[in-house]
Amino acid sequence: MENATPTAVWADTPHPQKGKPRRVRVKLDTVTDARKEMAKLYREARAGKIDVSEASKLAHILMLIGRMIEGSDFERRLEALETGER
Repeated sequence: MENATPTAVWADTPHPQKGKPRRVRVKLDTVTDARKEMAKLYREARAGKIDVSEASKLAHILMLIGRMIEGSDFERRLEALETGER
């Protein structure tokens, strides 16, 4: 799929309503949420429910989200220390 368009990629993916990508909402407000979602991806890949390469890509995105959450938390805590809050 060298020149595959996003539509072509989605068309090859099974969805409940043919032709429409399904929306998946996942709570990712904390590093723990990201970890749980990554564990779910691992289990689904091991069970053959999703392709391992797709799980790997999604896991990478989850790691980036986790780092962003950590950075935001660090900034918030540092700002609280600098302003003398506790």
